[in-house]
Amino acid sequence: MLYTREQKAELEEMAAAFGEYLKNSEYLELLWSNKIGYILLKLSIPDRSLPLAPVVIEDGEMLYEELLIEIANDVLEYTGNEHDRANADPLEREEIKKRFHPYVEQFPQYRKLAEDILMGRER
Repeated sequence: MLYTREQKAELEEMAAAFGEYLKNSEYLELLWSNKIGYILLKLSIPDRSLPLAPVVIEDGEMLYEELLIEIANDVLEYTGNEHDRANADPLEREEIKKRFHPYVEQFPQYRKLAEDILMGRER
């Protein structure tokens, strides 16, 4: 998949903004393919042998959503709770919101999407 100039610019900006998160993640790798564009690999841990779910990124909104969901899941994993985002307790929601903050500030056009993810609403 190839992107419009605007889509490519937004995706590059987003890749840079989430760069530190991606670099430190044990589960994710964002790759560029000249044939289909950005691919988000969700890795199998601990063996790291094969991606669990390669996701071809269609646009900035899709990348933003995928990465915020991963951030929210990181919080739930850290707290050791076995529930989904929709059942996050107030402390978990506050931590998720705190981790979302820099990205919401940088990409305000997706504020509503971040709120939906925070509340565990499916799109």
